[in-house]
Amino acid sequence: MAITIKDIANIVGVSVSTVSLVLNGKAAESRISEEMEKKILATAKELDYKPNILARGLRKGKTNSLGFVISDLSNAFFIKLARNVEQSALKHGYKLFFAGTDEKDERCIEVIDTFLNIKVDGLIIAATSGIEEKIRQLSLQKVPFVLVDRYFPNIDTNYVIMNNWQSSYDAVSYLINKGKKRIATFSYETSFFHMTERLNGYKAALKDNGIRFDNNIVPEVPFLALNYDAIKKYMEYLVKEQKIDSIYFQTTRTALPGIRALYELKAENQVMVVSFDHNDFFRLLNPPIFSLSQPIEDIGAESVRILIDEINNKRGNILKSKTVYSARLWEQMNT
Repeated sequence: MAITIKDIANIVGVSVSTVSLVLNGKAAESRISEEMEKKILATAKELDYKPNILARGLRKGKTNSLGFVISDLSNAFFIKLARNVEQSALKHGYKLFFAGTDEKDERCIEVIDTFLNIKVDGLIIAATSGIEEKIRQLSLQKVPFVLVDRYFPNIDTNYVIMNNWQSSYDAVSYLINKGKKRIATFSYETSFFHMTERLNGYKAALKDNGIRFDNNIVPEVPFLALNYDAIKKYMEYLVKEQKIDSIYFQTTRTALPGIRALYELKAENQVMVVSFDHNDFFRLLNPPIFSLSQPIEDIGAESVRILIDEINNKRGNILKSKTVYSARLWEQMNT
């Protein structure tokens, strides 16, 4: 059981307030004798007393802590982002708590409420698709928060996102410039705005290059619950029946099993691949995988900067900060 100020007070034989004043460096101004101060400090050290930083923050009205609501802890992008957010938060003197939601709306709302109950100073939220009303409530309640990776276009909030339309457009245009015309992708069963933008960017690149959109090579799949066997069937259909010459994977969740399927189908040299977001697994592959690299370090630092500005009320809770990054298309060559 953790040692409390009350435990120290009982051993020394003084009041809890006296111990508190000493531990907070206010012995002299409170006219507590030097002898008593030394005795209290020695007792605290002997008992290995550790202050409850969160409780102290609650008393002061500020906890110097942030909550990061992560939609999918199995996604390497969010793991890397969480690390960068934590590093940035520490530089600003804040501790970071984070929790995953498994892309479930109920869990996402529960995590947000838990963080608010422990009085974090602000929230960074990678939202699930169905919590628009919750986000609207947070705005009305003037809770300091910033949305990251996903946002709701109908609500005026702080956000840090990617230009998903342009990134997809660039990826597909790259394939077209390489002479590819049968460019497949997946359409996802989700209301996420950023996924709609990725698909729209794909369609726009085809249109601008005089290639007709073919629904046969854009199968609709679940956003999450898609196992390898299912992906392999889709890939077999696209490669053998639809004769695709390339594919643009809009998520690494489909890219990783999709690339594995291409190798099992012995089609890795037949189908050129571009993936949204890089994965270290791509380093092992030949022929090379082209990927859209997201500036995760910048996204993390910018999210923390915006949130702390909001906490400190530097924009008067009126102006919202909206940061949009572009992905960089690069080729991972074997070395």
